[in-house]
Amino acid sequence: MGSVVRVLALLCFFLFVWGLFDIFANHEQNTCEMTYMFETPQYVGISLDETLKKQFPKYNLYIYGEGNYIQKLRRNMKPEGVPVLFIPGNAGSYKQVRSLASVAYRQAALKSHFNYFTVDFNEELSGLYGGVLMDETKFVEQCIYRILSLYEREVNPPTSVILIGHSMGGVLARALFVMPSFDPKLVGTILTLASPHHAPVVMADWHLKEFFQGVNDYWRININSTLAHVVIVSVAGGYKDILMPDQLTSLKNIAADERAISITATAVPRVWRSMDHLCIVWCKQLILAIVRATFDLMSMASEQENKVVKEKMDVLRHHFVSHSGSRNYRSRPDVFDIDQSYLVVRPVDFKWNFQRKKHLSGTFIQVPIRTDQGFNTFTAITNQDNDDWIFGCVIKNDTEKKSTKQPNCQFAVNLSQRSTLLPSVNKVKKCITLNTTELAPMYNTLLILSPQSKNMVDISGEFYGKKERQGKLEVPKFWEFPYSLDILQLSQKQLYFGIELVGLTAVTQAVKFTVKATFCENLVGADYGHLRTFVPWSNEDSSILLHENVSNGVTFRLQTARPNKEVRNAELQFWLNPHCKYNVSMQISPQEVFGQIVRHYLFTLPAFLMMNLMLVLVWQTFTIAKHGCCPSFPAAHRTFAQPYRVLVVANFMLLCLWLVGAEKLNILHLPLPEKYAVPDQLPETLISIFLYLVAYVLTLAVYFLLKLFVWIIGIILSPCINRNIPFSGIAVVPVLVAVAFRFSATLSSALGICMYFAKVASAQVKHRKGLHSADLYNLRFTVLLLWLLITLFGAPSAVTWLKNWSFGHHLTFDPAIFPTLISLLVFPLEGALKRSVVCRTGGYCIYMCAILTALYGVGHIYRAPYFGSIALVIASVCCGGVVSVDKTLDKNKLE
Repeated sequence: MGSVVRVLALLCFFLFVWGLFDIFANHEQNTCEMTYMFETPQYVGISLDETLKKQFPKYNLYIYGEGNYIQKLRRNMKPEGVPVLFIPGNAGSYKQVRSLASVAYRQAALKSHFNYFTVDFNEELSGLYGGVLMDETKFVEQCIYRILSLYEREVNPPTSVILIGHSMGGVLARALFVMPSFDPKLVGTILTLASPHHAPVVMADWHLKEFFQGVNDYWRININSTLAHVVIVSVAGGYKDILMPDQLTSLKNIAADERAISITATAVPRVWRSMDHLCIVWCKQLILAIVRATFDLMSMASEQENKVVKEKMDVLRHHFVSHSGSRNYRSRPDVFDIDQSYLVVRPVDFKWNFQRKKHLSGTFIQVPIRTDQGFNTFTAITNQDNDDWIFGCVIKNDTEKKSTKQPNCQFAVNLSQRSTLLPSVNKVKKCITLNTTELAPMYNTLLILSPQSKNMVDISGEFYGKKERQGKLEVPKFWEFPYSLDILQLSQKQLYFGIELVGLTAVTQAVKFTVKATFCENLVGADYGHLRTFVPWSNEDSSILLHENVSNGVTFRLQTARPNKEVRNAELQFWLNPHCKYNVSMQISPQEVFGQIVRHYLFTLPAFLMMNLMLVLVWQTFTIAKHGCCPSFPAAHRTFAQPYRVLVVANFMLLCLWLVGAEKLNILHLPLPEKYAVPDQLPETLISIFLYLVAYVLTLAVYFLLKLFVWIIGIILSPCINRNIPFSGIAVVPVLVAVAFRFSATLSSALGICMYFAKVASAQVKHRKGLHSADLYNLRFTVLLLWLLITLFGAPSAVTWLKNWSFGHHLTFDPAIFPTLISLLVFPLEGALKRSVVCRTGGYCIYMCAILTALYGVGHIYRAPYFGSIALVIASVCCGGVVSVDKTLDKNKLE
């Protein structure tokens, strides 16, 4: 059985590495344009109150500026305009504001309508260590008060600040409202970039859990009270952002749908590209969308931020969701006067194309609305840049002048706001899809405007039945076929076709579609169409442009799994050129499937590593209890570290809990297992087994590396060991405890590991020289491995402590304190018990710790060190059961 598990584990490990390669090497090229500053960017510090400086010595507030504008502010800090505060995220710099601020400065035509302030958090690891989050939130609150105080002498001073947060900065912007002393009216608009609103990427400590839970609970409870005036936008980076899964950035079930927008950068109009976690703050396409939105949020009357929620949401939806083509949002007139001097063209077919190389006179294309022959949908695509381009009107039969070249309507209703901007190789491309059954009672004619133009004019229209252009396709399972399969052929003169993908519901699926445009007639430098992946439950759509006689491939990978109550399917939407034919094929992409697994569940690996180490200790303590000796790490690992021993048992316990009622744990004030508390963030059972087997191989790899290191250190320490210098480590425990409380618990744990490492090396040398059996060395080695892993969990807090050394030598909120104090008991309690019954009981206790890690520590990985430290001490106590004389035991008997 052990050999089979090792072969499977090795296979899973190679598949895991294959998936890693897909994430880091097999991704699209970064197509974001850089933002450039035309003058030297400068950051001027804002003076703060002395009390505030003493309370937050690590933090600062700056204002950004360039050229004459910043020189004026240096002389007299009296900004004029709309205040915007940028909040950096995990390890973020206050200088990341420069792209937003510089573009806004240039857009204002050298008149500063916006003043960009930025917070300096000393680049703290707020995404991995939650102990700094409350201080950062309090400082942002004070910064808002200070910013508004700079405008007190203005004739029309601002009463609110626009907040833009990157990464954890977006969470801090929402956390402001939780502060009892904060006035919610001071913030009405929040824009967040790649911010984890639902939960942190890694639940590294309980401070993070409490902070996120407190913020999200407040927003859910006060969604229509203190937060009724707040609009918020969350933009995710997309597939290229390997640090921030899109599903965590969603505001669903946190903010009100009518006042919140959650979208991926690939779906933002005029952006249409994925970007990594840092690129999102400087990508020019996205920066322009944000800056245009902030300008449109200004009230023309007050020259400050608009206070009307509906108007602000209309602006934000225009720039981030449903862009109708105009660069800036504006209210469109409902009724238009039709210019009678324009010529009119009347297509007679239900499919038509209006194309001119140059268009020297304005023309209306007059299209009768058709509902015959099963037609219920009309689609038109244009390459014209005019904002108002399609209208509905009524032509009376007795006044219809079919023989004339003038329009038959004097007035028409504007339908242009229903149009959508499409990606294009040219300047602009817009489309509109209308339900003719709904339009027919109100209008009988559509007018499509083609104004005078020196450029190529290309307008196409088509009537069709919606069911005829909507197919369904069952997505094959991973194991069904790896080869390409032709699924569709599209003929010429079609503008649109959609395919529902039945069964595409999980983030671990990846299906590659290839589209080839062929037999394109008379197309030079024109669009060959584009393919869009549409996810109805999440704004994570993406598009690719099609090219002639080239296999255009797109992999459909969900970033957010389909909710249980959602009945709609993901779709492929084809916007086609009527002059081309298209062939569509499909195949499963195995490498990208494993890439998705790695992308979404890599953070769970430490918990599976800990389970492996605990199961090794279980078998070693069982063997000590039965035979009085301890097997080697590889032997115990091969014998007892199979995945079914912990994962199957954990799932059986979950089933029993479901039968008796999981809610009964709340009555006992016990936490629910993660499968009930956060089911969307945990891997399925098969994926858990896969990750466990990956950790199985990693455990062995770390074992051999550490064994080599112990051997080298043993040679160095050999002279000391030969002189029989006694060392137990008990005397230094009080010192290590003092270090944990006075400085850092992780530092104390690291020092304890160094001392325990000497004991392991000593046991190894004595065994090599025949002074002792290998039993004590085998057990101590496994304890050392587990202790190392526990200490690594505290690395973020240790880095924070080191960064803040100049401000203070003590880490106030140290999540590693409990696991460290428990682990230090290894020194005084090692070998305290010698009875075999106690050792066997200890083995069962370690086994239970491994199962509890599977139930509670996979998603909330900060819990794993608690269980690991308890297992560590129990195993050390059982050292007393090891017989210290040489024994020869049959290897098969030990297994």
